[in-house]
Amino acid sequence: MFRKITFLPTLGALVLAISGTAPLLAQPAAPEGSKPVARADVPVSARMGMHVGALVMEDLRQFVTDDKTLGSLYLRMLILAKQEAIGASCAAYELDQKRMVAMMMRTMRPLSEGVEPDVATSHLQRALRQYNTLLGGELAVFAYDPGAYCDAGKTLFKELGEYSEADSMLVLKPTG
Repeated sequence: MFRKITFLPTLGALVLAISGTAPLLAQPAAPEGSKPVARADVPVSARMGMHVGALVMEDLRQFVTDDKTLGSLYLRMLILAKQEAIGASCAAYELDQKRMVAMMMRTMRPLSEGVEPDVATSHLQRALRQYNTLLGGELAVFAYDPGAYCDAGKTLFKELGEYSEADSMLVLKPTG
């Protein structure tokens, strides 16, 4: 299933759909004349990712009230969690720890801007807990279908590697 998915457009669409003004867990109106998709027809790996993502968004929304900041934070956390899972689980890649720390710092920076230090600490702790929830979800998806997950990791690596150095969120490097 993962082999057919291109990560970045899919992630972008997911963030846009979740960060809209509709309640987080409300189902959007189906297009006219369409039938709802049965839960059993949605691939297990997709259901796993959507469930974990919805839980993370629900918690983040409690303290990140700006939809643009929320969407950006979630997308960055998800891309980093996917890469960390790929680096930990797929033999072809490893995590570049230095780049990971720098990217995580940039990702979390908006949570501490313009707030008291104790509030910033609380926000950062909560966001890191949710990052670890995303990472756990990604590791579960890997465990469900390791081959497909690592194949999808190759696509993600290629897509992230196509960005310029300054804009890249790539924190993976090939092994060897």
